[in-house]
Amino acid sequence: MRIFAAALLLAAATAGCGERADTARRLPDQRLPTLGGVSGPSLASCPTDQCLTVLVAPWCGVCRTEAPTIVLFRRYLDGRWIASRVVVGLSDDLAAIKEFAAEFGADALVDAGGALGSRGVPLFLVSDRAGRVLKAVEGFPRSAGPEGLARYLGLSQENRP
Repeated sequence: MRIFAAALLLAAATAGCGERADTARRLPDQRLPTLGGVSGPSLASCPTDQCLTVLVAPWCGVCRTEAPTIVLFRRYLDGRWIASRVVVGLSDDLAAIKEFAAEFGADALVDAGGALGSRGVPLFLVSDRAGRVLKAVEGFPRSAGPEGLARYLGLSQENRP
């Protein structure tokens, strides 16, 4: 019984950290509004071979602290072979969602309804053109700058399919 209890405690302590095992899932075929008020592309589609979707929440301290890093990382990916988007949600407070989404720009997606169904943030999802999740990482990965983060997430050109 003690071993079982210790295993449960360890599982609970590490939940929401690191790479997720449920990468066989697909992103939902749902369009979320952007902060700018237009309907964004379907979460299940990607204009490039791979897409990075980052889910953040206004109440998440790590999300707020790392928001500038996420913005810089998106700039690094912009103009390269990888599309990216930020989804702000997991809150009942639409004003707080929109206020935090403003840190990511007018193309930030507003998810007041919880389309991605995640409980842990930040959540980094790498998907293919059809929306199949190739890699999912909860928490903020520590890396050496944008290049290291791209390599860790499998987005570097060396790892390109």
